[in-house]
Amino acid sequence: MHGSGAIGLEAISRGAKKAILCDNNKEAIQVIKKNVAKTKFEDKIEIHQMNFEDVIKSKIEDKLDIIYLDPPYKTNYACVAIKLLLEKEKLQTDSIIIIETDQKDKIKKEINSLQIDIIDERKYGRANLIFLKKKV
Repeated sequence: MHGSGAIGLEAISRGAKKAILCDNNKEAIQVIKKNVAKTKFEDKIEIHQMNFEDVIKSKIEDKLDIIYLDPPYKTNYACVAIKLLLEKEKLQTDSIIIIETDQKDKIKKEINSLQIDIIDERKYGRANLIFLKKKV
């Protein structure tokens, strides 16, 4: 998660009912837990120290509204995550997926064959955000 859960915490502070944060890295999880404790939003945030695939397969019960993917750059994790979200039917018709990347052309090529549409793109410094919706 970007900035040790910053996007999830921001969503909660703006009215989201729940945020699910995951990272495989123990140190990152410790920082996320400290940041969550400072906000007093512990009851609205789930934190999982495990890989994203296991979280999608076993920890997400409801369909998701907004999914923010900030995988390590130079990986295919965004594509893998989207495939799993589609396969496990974790998306609603109007769900939005946001991918943060510094390799937007590579990501766009990887997701090209998926049942997903690019609805917007933005650039912030070296990071690109790609906004997606499920094809209907």
